[in-house]
Amino acid sequence: MDSYSMTVRALCNVHCHLREGKDLMRDLIALAVKGGADVLAPMPNTKDGLTTAAMVLKYCDIAKECVQPEEVTFLPIMMINEYTSSEDIKRCFHGGIDDCKVYPLNRTTKSHNGVRHYSRLIKIIRECGELGIKCHFHPEHPWNLFSNRDAEFVFLSTIDMFMNETNATIIWEHGTDARCIPYWKEMAQSKRFFVTITAHHLVADEDGEFGDVRSVCKPPIKTYRDRYELVRFVKENHSWVMAGPDDAPHDRATKHPETGCCSCGAYTAPFLLQLYAHALNPANDNLAFENFVSRNARDLHGLPPSTRKITLVKKPFQIPLSYQVGPWTVEPFWAGKTIDWSLG
Repeated sequence: MDSYSMTVRALCNVHCHLREGKDLMRDLIALAVKGGADVLAPMPNTKDGLTTAAMVLKYCDIAKECVQPEEVTFLPIMMINEYTSSEDIKRCFHGGIDDCKVYPLNRTTKSHNGVRHYSRLIKIIRECGELGIKCHFHPEHPWNLFSNRDAEFVFLSTIDMFMNETNATIIWEHGTDARCIPYWKEMAQSKRFFVTITAHHLVADEDGEFGDVRSVCKPPIKTYRDRYELVRFVKENHSWVMAGPDDAPHDRATKHPETGCCSCGAYTAPFLLQLYAHALNPANDNLAFENFVSRNARDLHGLPPSTRKITLVKKPFQIPLSYQVGPWTVEPFWAGKTIDWSLG
């Protein structure tokens, strides 16, 4: 019997990590393209943090030098925090940067420039709304008395504050906690609230990943019920829900059981479309799948439909044990495991 195949438009990756250094960036971009993406939005939580428009634009210029212009569109994102000024936001706007990102202080990787007192951001987020700058949030509460398991859920009141006190477009990134779904749906009625979801949170649960450092990420992978409800939620085909892969690579030296190190981040970029297909079984609804991985994010960011078409074939694919990324050896999420979909 022939394998089932389908063609979809290229992935719009609105949450990727390209790290620092041209050798790393060149390989990471190439692997992201291999995995089906033609839009990349690099996160600004670099070592020093991309906290000014000039830093963001310089970073994106380096990324553009690593690829042919027609291959990838880059979406620049600036990190904002309690020290961001109105002048910083205006420079962002005049520099063509339409997105900003807020991190919780010391709750995730390289978030030393993050925020502890979110009420101090109301004025800046309000100004973003007035200028049409979209505000992305890593939605975990910075108060570390809240466990990793609950930090996302208790962040709901913080986002509610910004929804009520500003007119900004709010993007809740890498949603993981199914308890949030009813609240997301209510906020989405505003037409200015959006949610992204990773592939690894749609395919895995905490029991199945227990002990595997390659699956450790922030927010953490949660329960079977969370995964089940998130999959069902995506299949409801909401226009405000989209793929946000958070494909975060780390060198084997900093994320491997033999070294005793466990940096947060699940690397999925080289097989992203396949992993999303494994989670969502798009043979049952091609349109909803393409909306989720491609169309919804392009609509949000004012991008035209992709001209790149990718064929997915329902046949086994074994995820490689590692990828060489510049000087790094990166062990991906689910290294060595077999998933149901391959690229044609």
